[in-house]
Amino acid sequence: MADFKSGAVNIEAETFYISGSNKDLIVVLNFPNATTLCHGKLSPNFWFFKCDQKWPHLFLIPLMQVELSQYATDSPLVSWDHLKMLPWLLIFSALGLPTYGNPTIVSRKEWGASSLTCRVPLRLPVDYLITEQLTRMECQDQTTCSQMLRVLQSHSVYNKGWCDVAFNFLVGDDGNVYEGVGWHVQGLYAQGYSNVSLGIGFFGSKIGSSPSPAAISVAEDLISRAIQNGYLSPRYIQPLLLKEETCLIPQHPEMPRKACPSIFPRSAWEARETHCSQMNLPAKFVIIIHTAGRSCNESADCLIRVRDTQSFHIDNQDFCDIAYHFLVGQDGGVYEGVGWHIEGSHTYGYNDIAFGIAFMGNFVEKPPNAASLEAAQDLIQCAVVKGYLTPDYLLMGHSDVSNTLSPGQALYNIIKTWPHFKH
Repeated sequence: MADFKSGAVNIEAETFYISGSNKDLIVVLNFPNATTLCHGKLSPNFWFFKCDQKWPHLFLIPLMQVELSQYATDSPLVSWDHLKMLPWLLIFSALGLPTYGNPTIVSRKEWGASSLTCRVPLRLPVDYLITEQLTRMECQDQTTCSQMLRVLQSHSVYNKGWCDVAFNFLVGDDGNVYEGVGWHVQGLYAQGYSNVSLGIGFFGSKIGSSPSPAAISVAEDLISRAIQNGYLSPRYIQPLLLKEETCLIPQHPEMPRKACPSIFPRSAWEARETHCSQMNLPAKFVIIIHTAGRSCNESADCLIRVRDTQSFHIDNQDFCDIAYHFLVGQDGGVYEGVGWHIEGSHTYGYNDIAFGIAFMGNFVEKPPNAASLEAAQDLIQCAVVKGYLTPDYLLMGHSDVSNTLSPGQALYNIIKTWPHFKH
């Protein structure tokens, strides 16, 4: 049975056939109870496939450094047995795209964006590219598309609690590229992968329609530019599967489940030098805390908050250092406290066996935003991957092990739904 993954859709066909020429392909997927035809057309950089109603998906496949004529012929359909490697090549390879046009990017100022408050840096080049097709944002000209983006930004900030639009760039059906958070800042489109990928959102097409040829073409140019300028690895992984209202994450055997988030080191907030006891690793517990002070929404402000917290803990509380192992800001940033290897001062009886992760702010009534929650979850998974935290760890709220309101009821209601939570 052929079994290959294409984004969030797992294709399990008993046989997989390809027929056609170098300009026109037919892909036949034989499922146990149905046969599906997918018709492919070649554009400058990609094969663009659309399948029939039995499997109503559309997807892009990057053009390979493989002679397609080896696989696609006008002879009778070739069986899966002769093509076992082809789907993996198609889905997970994009080797050295040639140079194409340099797209004009409509800046945030040009489309009327509010000030960018996202500040978590994106380490470049990234290895992954993730796309999503947005619906109910129909537009065919720059004026209307700009208006749609302003509405999207307002919804993202005020309804979802994000710091901005989710994507690095957005591609309109008018054939323009619109700057989202840009090349150097992490987006919020795919939990666990925003720090290792670029996110492109397609918008403007009618519900049920694929992106326009102009949108596809300018997206190809944008990807080529990303590679040329060192923003995207030439060997990036990207199924580029487009499905309405679905954010797709490439999955294959070698891909980690989660990526470690970027962490602001102690040097970034000018930590005082200390000499404290060592942590007993791997830790067995994670304790979620809130600092109960004011929150911070920008990295510059968060850095000051962390430094002030260390000073208060050392000078007023007589702690050896800042109490927490890590702190998380409403900017979506993770800030190193005492780090992985040093004992904390957050919870009596647990300081040497539990990581204390503190959300900066008071979350009794209102929960932290999505960016900070994602950052904390990524940090926990990172600890497991790196061996700092046992895979069977237990997660608790501060109030579960100490007489305190921390982490606040609104935050507590969220973490009790997280994996490994124990009351």
